[in-house]
Amino acid sequence: MKFSVLGTAGALAGIAIGALMLANPVLAAQQAPSLDEMVSSGALPPVDERLPENPLVVDPVESVGTYGGIWHSALRGGLDNAWIARTVAYDGLVRYDREWKEIIPNLAESWEVSEDSRSYTFHLRKGLKWNNGKPFTADDIAFAVELFKEPSYGAGTFIKNPQNPVTIEVVDETTFTLNFENPNGTIMDELASVNGLTLVSLSKDYCSQFYPKYNENAAEEAKAAGFETWELWMTDRCGWATETIRWANPDLPFMNAWMIDQPLTGDATRVTFKRNPYYWKVDTEGNQLPYIDGLEMRVSDSVEEITLLALNGQIDFQDRHISTVANQPLFYDGQEEGDYRMGQEIQSSSNTMVIQFNMNHVDEKRRELFANKDFRIGISYAIDRQEIIDAVFTGQGEPYQVAPRPESPFYNETYAKQYTEYDPDKAAEAFEKAGLTKGGDGMYTFADGSPLTITIDTIASLRPEWPDMLELIQLQLEAAGIKMEINNIDRTLYYDKRPLGDYDAQVWGGDGGLDVVQEPRYYMAANAESVWAFRWQAWYNGSTPEIAEEPADWAKQQMDLYTQLRGEGDPDKRAELMTQILTIGQENFPVIGVSLPGDTYYIARNNLKNVPDTMFQAYLFPTPAPYDPFQWYFAQE
Repeated sequence: MKFSVLGTAGALAGIAIGALMLANPVLAAQQAPSLDEMVSSGALPPVDERLPENPLVVDPVESVGTYGGIWHSALRGGLDNAWIARTVAYDGLVRYDREWKEIIPNLAESWEVSEDSRSYTFHLRKGLKWNNGKPFTADDIAFAVELFKEPSYGAGTFIKNPQNPVTIEVVDETTFTLNFENPNGTIMDELASVNGLTLVSLSKDYCSQFYPKYNENAAEEAKAAGFETWELWMTDRCGWATETIRWANPDLPFMNAWMIDQPLTGDATRVTFKRNPYYWKVDTEGNQLPYIDGLEMRVSDSVEEITLLALNGQIDFQDRHISTVANQPLFYDGQEEGDYRMGQEIQSSSNTMVIQFNMNHVDEKRRELFANKDFRIGISYAIDRQEIIDAVFTGQGEPYQVAPRPESPFYNETYAKQYTEYDPDKAAEAFEKAGLTKGGDGMYTFADGSPLTITIDTIASLRPEWPDMLELIQLQLEAAGIKMEINNIDRTLYYDKRPLGDYDAQVWGGDGGLDVVQEPRYYMAANAESVWAFRWQAWYNGSTPEIAEEPADWAKQQMDLYTQLRGEGDPDKRAELMTQILTIGQENFPVIGVSLPGDTYYIARNNLKNVPDTMFQAYLFPTPAPYDPFQWYFAQE
């Protein structure tokens, strides 16, 4: 199976994109019965007054559904915001289609792109409303751009990109233009991904009360509310994107199918969402979506408890945390008793675990070693990948470096397979080339004879298979003469160590196997997740100049190419540039992979309908959200 996630902005330059679903207004809108009493009492306007003039009409996966029911799932602890992002929050200006091939309309019903890919003009659906009934307009988008330009509010968005500043021009209530200083050929993919929530997440009517520009007393009121600055007050009330704090304020307006009911707080044992009566999508018969009344997410620190809930049929749909290789036979055998089914998920991940040695280590001796390609080659040859695959993944998968997956148009077998054979002799040869010296005890030391022990950080609570993999790697490296220690730490410390530079190596999952262009973190020092060269990426992005370091020439060459790629409107030329970046990555081998993940699975109750049998599993394509959970429904018995 070959498919492309290169994006479509350049190919659509200068062309207005009309609604790709049904374009005609729905003449006879209908609503969920649970809203009838509110409409009858006058507490809520009739459904035709709540919908925009041109609601988005969504084709069901199988059939038009019925209203009612609660979708039960679970969060792993109070910081598990990614599951909320993947179920509730995917409603930006545009979105990906269910095949992950095209960018299609959403809140914006059409758009135009200038020939130079600098200006993007969007046309919102007329009559859109926040869940509180207030109008959603171009002014809300402009407010978000304005606020994100504040140095101390938000981070990591394209609005803050110093290499390509953006301004916004509001044309009228439903029309606005994003004007970039330089060509931006990848912005449509950014807006169609899980990150697209950024621009549509802030209601000016609500959030402006915390902003000094619109409320001269904001700083004073912030202190009265217990916050040192207005920025902290704003963050607490209008947390952006998918940060956990966003789900802690029920007053924050939403444009999503479900809105906060019981918030995600530090001591919450469950989080609930209820239907948004102003949701702007309908089915092909004019029924306002969503079909499901609400969501309930159990908050548990125990994966075992979440797994047991699923086995007992107490979870309606979930993949996150529970769809492990170890659990697969349990779920397979328990389908009849638990009244659920298992569906297939094709992972976008390139690898089960990525080992990132810190080439920017603050210790000069370790920096020199970890930046030495021969050292990394030696480590790779010393790993018996098949032993790990057999022991941890019950034989599923194959030895693989961190490279595009076989399904990707960027697949390169040489890149994927280099240095993956288990060969102690080649490992020893590479270690000697790297300048290591073997002591009398058979263990390698630094060239000056000082002892060498490498420490690899991991988060056991995030991926339970990682400690098992690392324990095997620890034994394998010891047999090869490298002493290694496993450091299991919490996620906050894991991130805090990165800018300090005082860590040997960290492991993470293999992002970028299919979404190669959008997530190049392991192919080049692209972003803050490029832990192997954190200070190089800081130099490239200009985000933390106090720790930035000028990269090696090969890394700078990749950065120049990626800068060209981001400004290129032609998707074929973007692909050519990405191929050059990958070729340099292959040659310099910055990170080490273990194995190619096999397909994974989801659990769905048998009465939950309109769920596709097969899905892609990714973060930027935030499964299951692109498969339109608002059109899922529970079959009536």
